[in-house]
Amino acid sequence: MLITKNWCKRFLALACALVCVLALSVQSFAAVNVTNYTVSQLPENARNFLEAVTDNGIYQVNVCLDDQPDNVKDAWQTVMGSWLNDPDYYVFFSFGLSIFSVRAGPKSSFGPRAGVSGFHFFDGYYFSFHLYGDNSHELLHFSEASASKPLGLISADYYYRSANALFSDSKFSSVSGSYKIISDIDTLIINDDITPDEPDSSVPEVPVDPPKEPEVPAGNPEYVVYNTGLWLIFFRWVRRHIGNAVFVGFIVLAAVMGIYLILRIIKHYSRQ
Repeated sequence: MLITKNWCKRFLALACALVCVLALSVQSFAAVNVTNYTVSQLPENARNFLEAVTDNGIYQVNVCLDDQPDNVKDAWQTVMGSWLNDPDYYVFFSFGLSIFSVRAGPKSSFGPRAGVSGFHFFDGYYFSFHLYGDNSHELLHFSEASASKPLGLISADYYYRSANALFSDSKFSSVSGSYKIISDIDTLIINDDITPDEPDSSVPEVPVDPPKEPEVPAGNPEYVVYNTGLWLIFFRWVRRHIGNAVFVGFIVLAAVMGIYLILRIIKHYSRQ
């Protein structure tokens, strides 16, 4: 076969096309695969754990934490009180075959783990609760994520749909994994039994005085609390007694024109 210049060009074009196709194929294999499920498709234990509040996708779950150590309760209140609505943190809720899980941590510590598929937290907290039995709703396990003990998102779990935005984020297009989303839970309400701390009776309460009105000097009803200058005080006086800013503008324009005409008249008669 004679290798010509045109043959070389065709070969290079074909090779470039094959490389592009291979790159796209690898990218597609790395993409996260998401499958939607409804509440009716969840395992029976998860369905029983969920309580429907309304018929339009609002559910609630109840968890028991009041008998846990203070560090566990503090971590839970941090996640549910501070991190849940903070855009710098991720909080994931999921249902497994026998547990309800909450995973949370800063976005800066979240991402892929070398050599392992899926997503991981390298900082944050993990809570799991029994779904059924005598210990139903009680805490099963609590742990803190770290670089040496990262916290992964289990692909077998069914996740509340807020996680869908993360799984479809192009920033993580190189991450591989398959996850399940519960598509028909619009709102998930989490109730806990943590008793609020009682106020310390040994510390006397300091009465809070209501804010005082600024003192107005006697005989000056036009007193302005913030000193804004005589010019602004004049405009405020005009607006209160004449009208809004549009009318003030007309008054100022008329005054300028009137002064100008008076000066022209004076100048005209002074020449005679």
